[in-house]
Amino acid sequence: MSAQRFTPEFKEEAVKQVTERGYSVSEVAARLGVSTHSLYKWVKAASPGQSEQHSQELLQAKSEILRLRSQMRRIEEERDIFKKSRAVLGQGARMKYRFVNEHREQHAISLMCQLLCIARAGFYAWLHEPVSVRETEDQRLLELIRYSYTASHGVYGARRVFADLREAGELCGKHRVARIMREHKIKAVRGYKTPRKIAGRPSIIAPNHLQRQFTVDAPDKAWVTDITYIRTWQGWLYLAAVVDLYSRKVVGWSMKATLSRELVLDALLAAVWRRKPASQVLLHSDQGSQYGSDDFKRFCKAHGLLPSMSRRGNCWDNAVMESFFSSLKKERIRKRIYKTRDMARADVFDYIEVFYNRSRRHSHLGGVSPEAFERARA
Repeated sequence: MSAQRFTPEFKEEAVKQVTERGYSVSEVAARLGVSTHSLYKWVKAASPGQSEQHSQELLQAKSEILRLRSQMRRIEEERDIFKKSRAVLGQGARMKYRFVNEHREQHAISLMCQLLCIARAGFYAWLHEPVSVRETEDQRLLELIRYSYTASHGVYGARRVFADLREAGELCGKHRVARIMREHKIKAVRGYKTPRKIAGRPSIIAPNHLQRQFTVDAPDKAWVTDITYIRTWQGWLYLAAVVDLYSRKVVGWSMKATLSRELVLDALLAAVWRRKPASQVLLHSDQGSQYGSDDFKRFCKAHGLLPSMSRRGNCWDNAVMESFFSSLKKERIRKRIYKTRDMARADVFDYIEVFYNRSRRHSHLGGVSPEAFERARA
């Protein structure tokens, strides 16, 4: 059957089999008994605009691929420049100029200057004068500084070296001399060591009455207290807590956004209101400024509390409070940063009043909660 014998209607229906019903040209040609070449010609003749559109889409796709490849090459080059220049990113402009000069054969100068935030004109000016007038003057002053330092047998600092230079007629500044000496690690040698803090020194405000006797035989005989920090996106939230050594129960607590005396006093006031001790209570703390204030001492005297303080820098003297704060941060906070202080307050309140005091099993109490221990011993 020749191509001239197919009617226009036959050709139209054959083309629809390919364009509208989704069959391939070879399948339609085999079913209708026509050659694939003829069917391709019919399809092309029926939709000339589609062929042109297809060609345009191909051209656009190729141009987009070329653009993306160029962009990828630039990104890779920027990555390589940053990897190579990480040692000079925080340095001055002259160090960056030196890096650009060393890598100008590998990367474009304009791109390196743009990424390192330096002016290209400044780089070309540096090429003509690599050492500035100020650097040359610094080198000259360095020789005079070393001469003065050596003449003093190494005991002169920046102020005395500066005095020598001014006496010699130099007009440099004191801070410039200090900077040059700092950059070249020239500093005065002293014949004594810097005094350091002495850990373990007893408090002069209150003696250590507790002496690490963390086991007591009755409630409200000895309390321990301390302050810890909780991170939020709004800033620190400070928690002061009071623990009864008899049952390890948190008998008082307070949370505030500032580290003030009221933080400690509110926690103690809550403990006094809740427990209403009938006799004097030993109150142990560290040597924080809040526990050494006059308001704290007056509060203790008015409510029958006997202050006791740990040795300086010795966390073992207040180990029970350190253990409670450690449990709080490991079991509830878990290195989390709360969004707001209110969210932190709610979570810490839930841990202390709902979980820790009422249901958390304590190893020191034989595996029962502090409230269950007190009820059993009542």
